Amino acid sequence: MDKLDRGMLLELMKDSRAPVAALSRKLHASREVCNYRLARLEKSGTILKFVTEIDAEKLGYSGAAVFINIKRGRSAAFESFLRTCPYVSWVAELSGIWNFGLSIYAKSSQKLDEEFYRICEKFREDIIDYRFLLLKENDFFYEKYFGAMPAKRKETATGHEIDSKDRLLLKLLAKNSRMGAVELAKKAGITPQTAGQRIKMLEKGGVIRKYSILVDVSKLGLYQYGIFISSKDAGAMKKLSAYLHQHPKVSYLAAYIGSTTLEFGAVVENPYGLRDILQDIGEAFPESKVAEISLFQKEFVSVGLPDCVFD
Repeated sequence: MDKLDRGMLLELMKDSRAPVAALSRKLHASREVCNYRLARLEKSGTILKFVTEIDAEKLGYSGAAVFINIKRGRSAAFESFLRTCPYVSWVAELSGIWNFGLSIYAKSSQKLDEEFYRICEKFREDIIDYRFLLLKENDFFYEKYFGAMPAKRKETATGHEIDSKDRLLLKLLAKNSRMGAVELAKKAGITPQTAGQRIKMLEKGGVIRKYSILVDVSKLGLYQYGIFISSKDAGAMKKLSAYLHQHPKVSYLAAYIGSTTLEFGAVVENPYGLRDILQDIGEAFPESKVAEISLFQKEFVSVGLPDCVFD
């Protein structure tokens, strides 16, 4: 992987809907070269998916994080189930305390409980242990893989009522953020101009938060860890959250309802880099305590919302 590949990945992490012409200008490479490199990054498995980050709350949905241990002989069947489950988003295979981490979405905490119960029923003979946490907020900072900081999001009230056409556009974009306006319009039964206008309104109102990509970090020569850190001091936790948002090696951050624990991702070139990060945090926030650490083996379902959110 050379400078051009890395530059292209960074630009796509900032905006995965950027047209090839725009990538060509920013990267000072011809369109033909950009098209070739983009196709190669997909074929090699470096780019796993073109992602649209959508605010589930604005669609009336809530999320929960599930960490689970499955019997070794049933891991493949569990993974296969999660890949096609209509209410599951973001799945990672882990090494550490848990085998898998995943997110599920529903319209209420009761529905979340029912969905998780269906998973438990299907794999009741295979589940060893689990943890279920109601999601309060989460952010992803994929640009940090390349030493860049994410841009601050801007959101304004639009008064736009989300209808069935908007939901269909969002569903299509959740599957592939690079789908063009003509194809989106055709599938939604509207004109390309109308599709573009609707997407702009969804972006302006913060329903669409960002267009990015899911990548295989191992192909970038990186390791990603998931870390839970806690503190009984609520004020210190707010400061810690702000600190982690700005930390150049923190790839995501999640907070959970009713919990004094934060979860964050750390991306490093080697395990010693993780030690340095944790030592820095420990010195800046001595009252905090690292509760657990897991190594990401692979992410195989992206943070794009599942189909149930758009029905």
